[in-house]
Amino acid sequence: MANLLKFPLDWESKRQQFDRFEDFLDDIVDTQWVGTITDTGTALVGDAVGGILVLTPSDGTVADNDEVYVATANELFKFAADRPFVGGARIQFTETAAGVYNCFVGFANAIAANTLVDDGGGMRASGSIAAIYKVDGGTNWVCVTRNNGTATTSTSSLAAASASYQNLEIEILPFSSTQVKVVFRVDGVSLKDSTTGLDIVHTVTVASATEMQFGFGAKLGAATNNDVLNVDAAWYAGSRATL
Repeated sequence: MANLLKFPLDWESKRQQFDRFEDFLDDIVDTQWVGTITDTGTALVGDAVGGILVLTPSDGTVADNDEVYVATANELFKFAADRPFVGGARIQFTETAAGVYNCFVGFANAIAANTLVDDGGGMRASGSIAAIYKVDGGTNWVCVTRNNGTATTSTSSLAAASASYQNLEIEILPFSSTQVKVVFRVDGVSLKDSTTGLDIVHTVTVASATEMQFGFGAKLGAATNNDVLNVDAAWYAGSRATL
């Protein structure tokens, strides 16, 4: 009797989606993750239990607004009907002085220099974006979505990472042929609006959306510190264009 071919148990789900869970056990390579390092900083995996990607915004000459980003090598995600996707990262940073750090985790097209705007300006004002971020001068996580010239920003009631790691995650859930809902979580709990106390949920119209990378990054808010962003893990998943 001939041997029977046995497909992996997760075959049915895997053929319907693409995904990656990254532990950062090895040095990053441009075929998977691409770094944008504008001020001779670094994005390196060093010796650490479990693997840690350390994003250092500046070199030895620290300057305000020095920055570093790491993102997927290609734009894999897009606001669209019937195309849910999710992405997250386990991150930590410690500010040398309070309120002088900018960082983000999320989706954006063309992640590059000034994805985080200088001087605490938040995420850039163009393209397609869904992200959780912090600005210098602020202490709490902020949620943002942007597409086709329309942006929504919500300040959460939760303080951004200080000494402890936090799991930041953004999920996009299509609910009609023209709109998606975006939810924002930290450590598995939906972020709450600092004013209303309600869960932060954004509605995005998908018309004229452009493909986005998933990534994370940091920008210094002062010339007196070179605070790093530690990324212990990152993950993403999305529905295939053709099932």
